[in-house]
Amino acid sequence: MAVPIDEGILNALRGVTSQSTRLPKPLLIKIYISSLKQDFCQERRMLLELVGPELQSLYDDRQIEIEIVDMHFGTGSLDIPQAEKDPYILHDYLHEIEVCHQNSKSVFFLALIGDSIGYMPLPTHIDNDIYELITSDTTQLMTEEERQMLDKWFTKLDVAAEITTASSSTSIPNNNTTVGENNENFQQSHHPQQYVLKQDYRNMVLEKWHDEYVQLRGIIDKCLQRALASPSTVTVTITGEMQQRLQKLRLTQIEREVLKALELSNDKILAVYREWSAQLSANDAEGNQRLRKLKDQLTMNLSTDNYTTLVVSGNCEETGIDPDKEEHETYLSKFKNKITDKLRNLIEEHIANDPDVIKGRKKTVQEIFHEQSTHLRILHEHQMARALTTSTVPDRLKQNLMNNFRNGSRHAPYFICGSHGSGKSALIAKLYEDVADWFQPNTRVHRVIRFAAASPRSAYNLELLRVICQQISIIYNIPEGYLPKDASFDPLYINNWFQNLLKRVEDMNNHILFLFIDDLHLLNPLDCDIVAALSWLPTSLPWNVQLICSSTPPVEQLKFTLMQKDRFKSVEYLFNLAAEENETVLKHHQATHEDSFEEFLEKQFSHLELRWGKKGFSRLACYITLSEYGLSETELLELLMPVDDPEAVLETESGNFCFSSLKKIRNEMKFLLRDKIMSGKVLIQWRYPYCAEITHKRYLDGDSIRAIHCAISNIFFPADNEENEEEDEGDDNNESSEKDVSDDKKSIISQTLKEKEKDNSSISRKSSTHPNDDTSTFYNPMAADVSYSMRHVEESWHHLMRSDDMDKFKQIAVCNFDFLLASVSI
Repeated sequence: MAVPIDEGILNALRGVTSQSTRLPKPLLIKIYISSLKQDFCQERRMLLELVGPELQSLYDDRQIEIEIVDMHFGTGSLDIPQAEKDPYILHDYLHEIEVCHQNSKSVFFLALIGDSIGYMPLPTHIDNDIYELITSDTTQLMTEEERQMLDKWFTKLDVAAEITTASSSTSIPNNNTTVGENNENFQQSHHPQQYVLKQDYRNMVLEKWHDEYVQLRGIIDKCLQRALASPSTVTVTITGEMQQRLQKLRLTQIEREVLKALELSNDKILAVYREWSAQLSANDAEGNQRLRKLKDQLTMNLSTDNYTTLVVSGNCEETGIDPDKEEHETYLSKFKNKITDKLRNLIEEHIANDPDVIKGRKKTVQEIFHEQSTHLRILHEHQMARALTTSTVPDRLKQNLMNNFRNGSRHAPYFICGSHGSGKSALIAKLYEDVADWFQPNTRVHRVIRFAAASPRSAYNLELLRVICQQISIIYNIPEGYLPKDASFDPLYINNWFQNLLKRVEDMNNHILFLFIDDLHLLNPLDCDIVAALSWLPTSLPWNVQLICSSTPPVEQLKFTLMQKDRFKSVEYLFNLAAEENETVLKHHQATHEDSFEEFLEKQFSHLELRWGKKGFSRLACYITLSEYGLSETELLELLMPVDDPEAVLETESGNFCFSSLKKIRNEMKFLLRDKIMSGKVLIQWRYPYCAEITHKRYLDGDSIRAIHCAISNIFFPADNEENEEEDEGDDNNESSEKDVSDDKKSIISQTLKEKEKDNSSISRKSSTHPNDDTSTFYNPMAADVSYSMRHVEESWHHLMRSDDMDKFKQIAVCNFDFLLASVSI
């Protein structure tokens, strides 16, 4: 080829990957704010409402998304932190810090340090030896009454047995425990036996539970301090290792969050120290000492560009930060400018040489590489799950395939059919992993995999086939990989192109091409499809080309021609998982015993309804279901999180979520949800198609479907402010069960978009392209600037068309030249 291809990219396109293979990462800067709830409330609000939107406007043209995460937002009064309402949620927060580090291109952690570090949170796990130490009669660290209270709230757990059980059930959540308890964030150590905090408090009135929480915390903190003060007791000598575990139990929330961030990175952390001009003498000597130690840890580990100190007039015991005071308003303005500058400088430094961000010419190789990467990540997820216990299919398929290969015989594609949860995807992942070992070392095995409907380029027959043809051309260095794009709109041309490529591969000795297509039935047909939607699928393949597909409906029900159906029904090529000879056992089947997979998912939905409220869970499920390719966390929060009052309690029972509750429910739904990286975003979608069927059956009707499509389309094309207000007034009178979906327009993101519209009102036209996301920015009548990506076009067209708002559909899409130009040029 004229332009050399990076060897790592070429290997990924061939299906040859390793741990060192670099796949494109999200174009995301996700920053976790760490601070005390009762402190920095004005600063956190400023970060969400001003700093975040300003940074977003700076990086919109590079398709970088800025997300600032404030776990205190929407959790109620400043007096009670969320970790005191639900002690287990702290572990979700620590996990969120890991997620921010994993996905963020730059700064992932912002520490706001004031004049206090807060209180020790109530431990959820206490090692057996520590529990016995503080409750023993001989040590006399607590009274009998205190001991009884501890025994009331803590129960002994064999951690090793729990981990073994969890590993044999593919992380299926236990409805009586918090999902992910075996994650290291939930454990103070790797001690084999621990005492675990019971979760009966979830059924208690908050005020009553909080009183007991304060008592429990006080008892444990007092005992830990006494144990640390006297290293040896009557019966136990406290070793250095145990002393470290005792000290770790006493760490406050902000200490744990800072230490977690420092473990992950020290060049992508920003720390802000707030001091008062009139410092008061500290009443808590130990707390003041630990605060100085925390600041020293940050200062020693961070460069000077990664921390700053701001001074406020007055003392901290006045009323905290009051924006109505002139000196405090000056401080807040200085805080906003300083943080914005610091973040912008750090972001520019981190993305300067990032290959995912660097601008360049659009290249077919990059486009196909990004498509392949989306499917490789889904494949890796299946491989890591190791859900397949036993199956006769791989060996039987291998035997048939190798016989044809050795004989040089032409053959049909192989089909794996089965019901929901029968193991089709697990078998595809297993076969993908194994096929390279079936041939001699000097044989080059190339593997192309697609999970149907996982991306716009794998959702339609024509587009799927076109992109596969381009990938084959690149793999085998065939110039036809750079065909003009207008050729891709001719189904007959693409079909002939595919057949010609297979003939060329047939002539290449020592080369084997494997094509894997999971969930073939999910491919969407086109009006221009000739004869039958899947008529392009060959009935006869060359000896060195193997096509392996999976489908939930049987072959007879797929959109094949009569000749294809007759050919594909052969027992040599069809593996029906319902047949005894194709018995396949999965780990989740072992865990659910007599329940079918569908019944198991139904029970999970019922449990989540009880846990989070039917209205809240159903709204979340409906948005995920009706999105075409998934929604990002930012988009879900725009739909589900009102921002009228930061200190209000956003109750899921009322259908609302905040950062904290969305994180919590996502962790509890991790068996049901998948995080997919596509178009530079982390998109949330169902892991199993049957979840969408349950959602349709339980929660959706015609009116609610239209309302939800309309609400999602507003994310991509927000209406003018005046129009929004008029629509909101009209919607208040609508009593439809799901019409309140549109009530959440007053969100952080929508406010951001409105401010951006004002800021950009003087801009008449702007255009930019991004090589990795195939993105163009055009003038649009609904907003001053709209950045079109492939997902943007596909999602918005889908929702506009189904919202039944024909005027908006015409204005934004059908009669908008820029939208149409973007749709054919990306």
